[in-house]
Amino acid sequence: MKTIVLIPGYMCDDQIWINQIVRLKKKYKVIIPSLKRGNKIKEFSSRTLKLLPKKFSIVGFSMGGFVALDLAINYSKRVEDLILVGTNARAVSKDRRRLLKKSEQELNSKNYIERFSQSSFESYIGKNNKKNKSYLKLINSMVRNHSFLCLKRQTNAILTRPSQLNKLSKITARCLIIVGSDDKLSLKEMNAELNKNISGSELFYIKQSGHFVMIEQSKKFNQLLFKWLGF
Repeated sequence: MKTIVLIPGYMCDDQIWINQIVRLKKKYKVIIPSLKRGNKIKEFSSRTLKLLPKKFSIVGFSMGGFVALDLAINYSKRVEDLILVGTNARAVSKDRRRLLKKSEQELNSKNYIERFSQSSFESYIGKNNKKNKSYLKLINSMVRNHSFLCLKRQTNAILTRPSQLNKLSKITARCLIIVGSDDKLSLKEMNAELNKNISGSELFYIKQSGHFVMIEQSKKFNQLLFKWLGF
């Protein structure tokens, strides 16, 4: 059985893949790495690699996409399929750096669960999906499973990640890029860069979705993903 690794995003865990796991397990051995240890993208990718066989496929979401890109660039012969969801290959922008630094100053071990969850829901769930409070509940549940120290480590990994734009040509895996049309983190120009620089890649936008496209528009997301994977 082939292996597929599902790499979660910033303060996310296996719950982010709740609408994909069951079906993926029919065809793949599914591995979902924890990103709770380490404070650099390279550390996350090194720890993840230790869990994987000689050949594998990757689905990387948001910060998990940074890890996926690192693996696909540096271990290109081992990666068979690469699915990038709501991510980019750039170093952190000035605006994102400012927001993360501000968040670091305002959050503490007592308030980070509620405040981080609420902020993520308000900022990154698509405008058409804001009335669905189950998304806030899910985000809160995932954040609750991470310590404040983990939040600081993952924030540092995002702040210090290098640009991978000039290395995308090293990727040889089949590549699918999926992004919500209303995603405020993974912008259209960022995904166009990925599509342009990863040879043979396919790019799809899913309407009426923000950053958390695999839960906001799970049916459309799954149709794309599973057809592309040959289900």
